[in-house]
Amino acid sequence: MNIVLIIIDTMRYDYIGANGNDWIETPNLDRLSAQSWCFDRAFAASFPTIPYRTDVMTGKYGSPFHTWKPLPFDTRSLPSVLGEAGYATQLIHDTPHLVNGGHAFDYPFHTWTFIRGAEVDRAWMDDEAQWPSNWCKDPVFDALGEDADLTKHNYTYARTNRGRTNLDDWNCAKLFNTAAQFLRDNARRENFFLWIDCFDPHEPWDVPPAFMLKYDKTPGYDGRLDPRAFQGARNNPNLPDEARARMKASYAAKVTWMDHCFGRFLEAFDATGLSKNTAIIIAGDHGTNVGERGRFGKYAPVYEQEIHIPLIIKTPEGDGGRSSAIFQPQDFFATVANLASAPIPGNIDSQDILAAAREGRAGMRQLALAGTARGWAKQRGFFTVFDQEGYLEWQPEVADCMLTPYGSLDNTASEHLDRVQDLHAAGLSELERRGADPLLIDWLKNGAKDEVPDNCRLFDGWPGPEGFQTYFARAYGGA
Repeated sequence: MNIVLIIIDTMRYDYIGANGNDWIETPNLDRLSAQSWCFDRAFAASFPTIPYRTDVMTGKYGSPFHTWKPLPFDTRSLPSVLGEAGYATQLIHDTPHLVNGGHAFDYPFHTWTFIRGAEVDRAWMDDEAQWPSNWCKDPVFDALGEDADLTKHNYTYARTNRGRTNLDDWNCAKLFNTAAQFLRDNARRENFFLWIDCFDPHEPWDVPPAFMLKYDKTPGYDGRLDPRAFQGARNNPNLPDEARARMKASYAAKVTWMDHCFGRFLEAFDATGLSKNTAIIIAGDHGTNVGERGRFGKYAPVYEQEIHIPLIIKTPEGDGGRSSAIFQPQDFFATVANLASAPIPGNIDSQDILAAAREGRAGMRQLALAGTARGWAKQRGFFTVFDQEGYLEWQPEVADCMLTPYGSLDNTASEHLDRVQDLHAAGLSELERRGADPLLIDWLKNGAKDEVPDNCRLFDGWPGPEGFQTYFARAYGGA
């Protein structure tokens, strides 16, 4: 059996029609969902992009969350285990973080292809950055000032996308067109593992005008976008409501644009006949805020908007349905390995989520944990506990915890004190079970009143030579 794993960056569970959304167009994801198992309780764990993919690659927890760092060369990764089992492994991605700056997520694959053009990808330099044809100054963003956020990575992005003239020039279209070509070139294979890593609908929410006009029908608006809205300035308190509505529309438009591009891949999947011997797994890596709590983008502490992700599994057998089994990214390992009849390493903590769905089981997880590896020292964020009904923003003192039902923004902690106490205790117990440093556990149990102990292990260290830094730290400050 061939296996395709598609990771979609910044894809919210609730922005897909098949998951109940009634105003965003996702016809291709909806069509696939109708033929698949769909999971309603899938949650990211380590947050955001690279930490999540480390969860997927290793099937392990961090300490307890993976930090943002390169993948060690000696990692016994999911692609390497499949390779040992006789699979030919291919990575096709437009997510620049996987390879730029030495992150080494290409290393476990036999072959890999990088599609240029996404945010912080630095593909080209020239004397003057020309704006893409779908950019213009928009008066609704004039409250930000003339030059707000225009001299840093927006110009890097503009240079990388120089000469973009038609829809096939956009990076998401090139990604799925390339993946479709891979299917055509390998239509007779029965042993490939294809990982497609799609950066859209990640920021910038830059999208072709025709897709923007599906969601912003303001009289006289032509669908072009103002790059001042793409990054930090979008949370400026001076922005008018019209500007905020346009930004929300731009995320919805990018979801639909991504789905449109994905449709090219589905067409090839059906035309090659690979649907008879190939499984497809699609998941988001995390979500984002589009105005909830007055915020745009992703933050810590993490809430449903950042962590509740879609998960769809289609198999050649054609069975399907919906499952409420709780899923975390570590579970990709056992699920994919079992599809491939490959061995599962004994030192991972992973469940076959497809088997749980097929057998009508709740799975091995009673709750999910999500958070960052680096927020502890600032005593903010801590972590979030998710169960079947909602989620608890975990704080050292029970009285400070926030309890929120799914689909709501209301804090209901005062109405459900017993549930808050139960989730608070269960979250800390699970944190300890997943290998958090005992010093960290003791610090949390004692109220986290002082700074994290100096010798506390929050993650497995930062590899690389002295002075190593993420490439995007420089990209954001570039001219």
